[in-house]
Amino acid sequence: MYTLSSPTVLASDAATHPAAAPVLRALSSAFRITQDGATALGRAWLARDQEATGIAGGLVQLLDLNSPTMPETLRIAGSALKGGAAVGADAIASGRFGNASQVAALVATEATVWPDAPVATVPGLGAAPASAAAAAAAVAAYWAGPELGLEHVRALRAPFSLVALGGSGIFESGPTVYGPRSAPVLELIDRVRTGDLAPAQLSAVTWPVGIWSRAMHEAAWACLREGRLRFQMRAVLDVTMEFVRANPDLTPAATRAALAALHAMTVHRLVGDVLDEKPLGELALADLGL
Repeated sequence: MYTLSSPTVLASDAATHPAAAPVLRALSSAFRITQDGATALGRAWLARDQEATGIAGGLVQLLDLNSPTMPETLRIAGSALKGGAAVGADAIASGRFGNASQVAALVATEATVWPDAPVATVPGLGAAPASAAAAAAAVAAYWAGPELGLEHVRALRAPFSLVALGGSGIFESGPTVYGPRSAPVLELIDRVRTGDLAPAQLSAVTWPVGIWSRAMHEAAWACLREGRLRFQMRAVLDVTMEFVRANPDLTPAATRAALAALHAMTVHRLVGDVLDEKPLGELALADLGL
């Protein structure tokens, strides 16, 4: 369900997670890993506590089996409504399109070009480099929470945490972290961080039916063509993370309502130099609506 070309699905689900800020930070870190960082991750994974990570990984898979995805959440809500029960908007908005293993598979396949051989296993994916397995486990640990116990979260995250604390050069950073259009994305992040974009303002922005999704789809194709898909993923995750941090008490439903405009603003800035005029103008409706 989660793909590199549709970061808004992943970011929106992460934003309504009970541990939204740590989940988004973990995802952002995974998509910033450098080649030096990946090499260190591979070594750390091979030196891990295999028993502890094996138990924790098995628990994640068990939790996945009992974790309803968004289609199931909607079916449950529909049945409840037919039976005359009330269904809150937050109950639906808290649903996710994928589970921890599917998020882990996305990280293992798309976060970076892993430098090592496929000697490890990622649930739901199969053989993968040890570096990819370390990054995938670190993200899955948070995604499976809060049901996954803290000791198991720590076990799965231990290799990644060890590398992250090990020095500089582990993660991509700096003024070009979002590619050739980093400057306007960084400016947007600053606006979000300082509270310049209120949730009520963002949720009030609307598009005619089908226009938003079509424009975002065209933007994704532009990112693919220009080699900016990972930049897009980073930008959408980071803007979302700052929004969640700036609005810690926002409900899941209110969060989702605000993110369509915020993600349009993000992508508009990322591909403003390469996207065709029509979809670019449709994305710009978010800024105009404010």
